[in-house]
Amino acid sequence: MVQGHYESLNRKNDERMNAIPYCDTGEVFEADTIANVWKREDKEWLKRTQSDRSGYEYPRLGESPYINMTDDFRMEKKVICQDIFWSCDGTSFVSVHNDFGIRQYLVPEESNTDKLNRNLLLPFTRFFRNQSIVSCAIDPFYTLYNENSDRLAGDRIVVGGKNFPLQLYSLMDGQCILSYDTMNKINGEYETVYSVKIDVESRVYTGSCRNKVAIYDKSRRDAVWMNQSTKKASKGRQSIISCFEEQPMGGQALSRGSLLCGSYANEMFQVDCRHQRLERLNYTRTVAGGIVQILTSDNGRCVYVVRRNSDAISIYDRRNLQHELNVLRLPFRIHHNSAKLKAYIDTAYGLSMGTPQGTILNWGRDLVEFGGVPSHNSVEDPLITSIPPESEWRTNLDSTIPATVVKNCPGDPELFSLSHGGTISLCRFGG
Repeated sequence: MVQGHYESLNRKNDERMNAIPYCDTGEVFEADTIANVWKREDKEWLKRTQSDRSGYEYPRLGESPYINMTDDFRMEKKVICQDIFWSCDGTSFVSVHNDFGIRQYLVPEESNTDKLNRNLLLPFTRFFRNQSIVSCAIDPFYTLYNENSDRLAGDRIVVGGKNFPLQLYSLMDGQCILSYDTMNKINGEYETVYSVKIDVESRVYTGSCRNKVAIYDKSRRDAVWMNQSTKKASKGRQSIISCFEEQPMGGQALSRGSLLCGSYANEMFQVDCRHQRLERLNYTRTVAGGIVQILTSDNGRCVYVVRRNSDAISIYDRRNLQHELNVLRLPFRIHHNSAKLKAYIDTAYGLSMGTPQGTILNWGRDLVEFGGVPSHNSVEDPLITSIPPESEWRTNLDSTIPATVVKNCPGDPELFSLSHGGTISLCRFGG
């Protein structure tokens, strides 16, 4: 039995059943409206900087173009965190919220504080777009301390929205550095970039409608290659490239040109840069509402596919993406309109995913590296196992708010960032 095979790992994980927050964004993002969130954040930032006697001149936080808009219905919604990106050295991270804001945080020193007196996490820099952020990606070499970075490396983020070109921004000052040509030559409109990725060779991958994939050199506005499917999706499906493959930060690099992407029509493709080809490798007939994440194990052998309207994560052997190897069983269903719960694989703890109850599910590294297949079994074994979580970590946070994003810190996997609603916490495993 697979579960018995990993019994010793379960005992090891059970020793870390609690994830203790040591700092968070406090009540800043708990305001009822976006405008009140900005007021709270500005007030706390001003209090912090005025009380700092070091003499350091902090960069002023950017203001939203909607700061004085009182009649815009978009300002009345609650703020939630859409994603978190760690720097490659683990000294800072970036958050993207649905208030059109992109914030950069420094990781503070840890101190022994209780729940009522945690360190307050405030942005080091902040800037705003003037519209919703549909997709974004951070440069894989992003760090605040890379003195040898070239003009287009380091503190860079690409951002996609509707009716707007894909743009490259500086995280430090919020200035747009470059706009990429995403215009549809037929109707003259900008195509929405639903998914985007920057690889280690400074290529920018974009995914849009009709299964269109385009690749840009990060320093040039025109695409160096693009491919678009002429095949229409089946009824009720969307032929939109929804995600690109995610690798564990600091993990083994995949071979050149072997990047996978997924669509809302439950298709998986391989993007081949060398031969300029988009090849469909997998199509799953399922009630699931489309692929939202493709995660690769550290050793590159296994692929984990997260789908909407599903209560399981599919596992595939990368050498054979036609057939499921196993599945990870979720105690909930990922609904279309619910909070976007994101899974994450790191090189130390395996695969983790937040829950609607604010806890964190985990499948350990050994299981994730081999797809739940014990070493004495062949990967061609047709028996599919539904594998429950090995551990469920409590977070001491509000159980009515989903834990949407869980990401471990590079270089210090005991430390991780966690979003629940709009609030972000830095947590450390404890007893």
